[in-house]
Amino acid sequence: LLIQSGQHKSGHRCYRMGGSAHMSFTMAAVLTAGGIYAWTKKGSKASLIAGSAVGALFLGSGLLIQSGQNKSGHLLALASSLALATGMGHRAIQTQKFMPAGLVATLGVASILYQGKKVNEWWNE
Repeated sequence: LLIQSGQHKSGHRCYRMGGSAHMSFTMAAVLTAGGIYAWTKKGSKASLIAGSAVGALFLGSGLLIQSGQNKSGHLLALASSLALATGMGHRAIQTQKFMPAGLVATLGVASILYQGKKVNEWWNE
């Protein structure tokens, strides 16, 4: 997931994460970790499956972006963000609790804003 970006003055290779893929990779890690946490602490198989599945979609979008398929990658991340925000927003409203559904819905909305901006930037490419 890292891109070689040159060589440090010490002679070691330097790596960096590819540009706009950061948000997708971060969402993938957070959602997968959250699903694993919910499963280990509460025994929630649904959280494990959903967190891993949506995390995998974000991972896929990050890999698409990193491979130069920016429009496709950001569209996948936008669709994943919309599903995440809608599903978890609905759950937060039903339970009247911010944690964890409201927090995850908020992350989804933040991702919608970012990915929507990126889709707009890459739309004509």
